[in-house]
This record gives sequence, structure tokens and C-alpha cells, in this order.
Amino acid sequence: MKAEVIMPKVDMDQETGTLVEWLKQEGDTVKKGEPLFVMLTAKASIEVEAPESGILRGITAKKDDVIPVTQVIAYIVSPDEKFEAPVAKPAESAAVKAPEMPSEAKKAENETSSVPTMVAGDASQVRATPLARAIAREKGLDLSAIAGRGPRGRIYKADVLSALDKGVGSIAAKPAMVQAPAGAAPAINIPLPNARIRERIPQKGVRTIIAQRLGYSWNSIPHIYESVNVNMEEIVRLRERVNQVIQNHTGLKVSYTAILALAVARLLPKHPFLNSSFTGDEVILWEDVNLGIATSLEDYLIVPVVRTAQELSLESIVKEMSRLLEAARGKKLEPADMSGSTFTISNLGMFGIESFTAIINPPETAILAVGKMVDTPVVIDGQVVVRPMMNLTLAVDHRVNDGARAAKFLSDLKSTLENPYLLI
Repeated sequence: MKAEVIMPKVDMDQETGTLVEWLKQEGDTVKKGEPLFVMLTAKASIEVEAPESGILRGITAKKDDVIPVTQVIAYIVSPDEKFEAPVAKPAESAAVKAPEMPSEAKKAENETSSVPTMVAGDASQVRATPLARAIAREKGLDLSAIAGRGPRGRIYKADVLSALDKGVGSIAAKPAMVQAPAGAAPAINIPLPNARIRERIPQKGVRTIIAQRLGYSWNSIPHIYESVNVNMEEIVRLRERVNQVIQNHTGLKVSYTAILALAVARLLPKHPFLNSSFTGDEVILWEDVNLGIATSLEDYLIVPVVRTAQELSLESIVKEMSRLLEAARGKKLEPADMSGSTFTISNLGMFGIESFTAIINPPETAILAVGKMVDTPVVIDGQVVVRPMMNLTLAVDHRVNDGARAAKFLSDLKSTLENPYLLI
């Protein structure tokens, strides 16, 4: 018996996974279903279980390797079985390495020299994933000028995004970027005299993935931002009334994020273009509201998903959000817990942030940024009174939604939060 251990595909648009750590070492005895290694995707850190029981042999990947999905990285064999590592082709034997920080000399050379414009080659003959081709086509990049990191030079989305960031592969027919005048001082690459560097931290692992994903979103999606201030007085009262009841049933406290999630989930079916995905060729309007709840873990962000949220009660949302958070902290999230979100809520109020703008999580077309509740003087019926006010900022993809759609949703959400009792 020889079972392959592969880098699993846990998300539809996932092309690679980063190996965070092996939980078992070469020669260790493992049991089927036992955590074997930790992998990192664009959305979460996940423990991958052993597919069979036996002895772990032939480990080919190490920490921080970026590995194409389905690539074999080890084997599990029977205790009495003699193991011989399969001979791999040179182009397929090694995992894709995470990018390292360049040397200062190389960095200066890269930053002070102009980037040549590439002449378009025959992109149809290049090995590339469909998603990589779509992004390259949208951005006007020549695939034949991009080095792929996959087997036999196959180009992945990450390769295209990296080329886009570096200005590599631009088709000659497209206008070139304006270069800084000769002799102009670089903005940040030359330190001030006697400047002291505290630390150099290689950009790798989850930070690389987040940078690529959000960089792609910011550079390709035209964002519209609209804000509204909401009087949360009735929400505060509602939370006081339902918190004790739900806490008695579940042992869990009701957060303001949970109440916001309930309100958003109930409203989105009436605003279907905000509960949608954009593929480049079509807009998909989703029947179910799968809410992504942006969650901060240590030094990075994940977005677990509350599925079919439009059908859930407040108590059910509280329980599901608690389950997802506990699973995320223990690296126990399942693929279904992280994929398929149709709308995202990002709340930074607990950090004291009163308002901010968020970046859309593609292929979604909207994201709601939630600020801190602040006691604020407001005028009601001609009188100046103090009320708990909260700022909500909605970002929408202008390719799908216009300002009027965003405004109608925000207006409905404000009205619902200021008169929330129909939610329960």
C-alpha cells in the first residue's frame, strides 16, 4: 500500500497552497484522519488530515513552499513496506518557492532601471490556467512573456498578478507607463543618512496571498463608496433584551456584528445585485445569502462564511459565528466554511475605528465596512440630544452596481437598524 499525500484544492479558484508546517515528520507513524500538515490558502489556515494509516515517507515539501494543488508532497506506506521515492521529472519535482526578499543591490537595480515593454507572442501556445488567461486578457498582458511556476512552466493566477505588479508582460500596443524623469530621487528605496533599520521581514505565506488578492481587487475593480450614519439606540435596547435569553440557551453573547449580519441577510434578497458575483462575462445573482464575516486572527485576516444566512434566526447566526471563530482559531475550518461567500461584512469597531473603507473580495460585488458606535450629539425634533451613532460604509463594484443601487440598500439598512424589532 502506498497512499499519496497531496496539496488539496479547498476552494474553486485556488491554484496553490502554502505549506505552513508539518505536524508529523519523516518516518512517523500516522493514523487515518490525524492532522498531518498545515496549509495556507488565500482565505484561511487549514489542518490537512492523513488519507490513510501507516508510515510517513518521501516528504518533498518544506515550510513556506508554495505548491500547486493536487501535487504529491509525501506518501504513506505500510509499516513493513520498503519505500522507494518515485523518480520525478525535473520540472515537476520541486515545489514552487515563495518569493524571497531581493538583495539591496538587486532591489536598487530593479527600481532604478526602466521596465522594457514586451512584444506580444503567441499566448495560445502557453500553458496557463483559465483564470490566469482571463486576468491576463483583461489586463492586456502577454502570457508568453510571463514565467510560470507550475509543472512544465504552467502559468497560474499568482504568476500573472506578480507580473502585473512588476510591469512585466505588457503588450506593446498598450500605452507605456510614464517613467520618472532621469535623475529623479527614488521615493523610498534610499534611506536617509544614519537611518536605522529595525527589521527586514520577507513577504511570504499568507501576507503574499493577501497582497496578491487585494492588489488584484483594487487594481481591477472600480469601487464606489457610500456612507451613512445610523442611530443605534434601538439596536442597543434590542441587544439588551435578547442577549440574556440567547445566552441562557447557548452560553453565547449576542454581538452587534451578529445583529448586523441578521439585518443584512434579511435585506439582500430585496437587493439582488449586491448579492452577486461578476465573472467578467456575466453577473450571477445568488439565491442564497452566504455572508462572509471578516475575522482577525493574530497577524492576518480570514473570512469564514455563514451560509444561507437569510434563513437563520439571530440565535442561529450567533451560534454559527461562534463555531466558525472557534474553528478558525484552532485551524479546524472546513473548505465549505471559507468558500462561496456572496457578500462580506468587515467590522473594526472593536478596535476603536469610527469609519473606514474596505476592499471588495472578488468575485463578490459589495462589502460593508462597520465602524465603532460613538455617542454623538444629533438633532432630533429640533432638540440636540446624544445618541449612539454608527458609521456604515458600503463599497460596490461599479461594473455591476451604480450609486443608486448602493444608496437604496444603505437607506433600507439604516431604516431597519433604527426600527429593528421586525427582525426578531
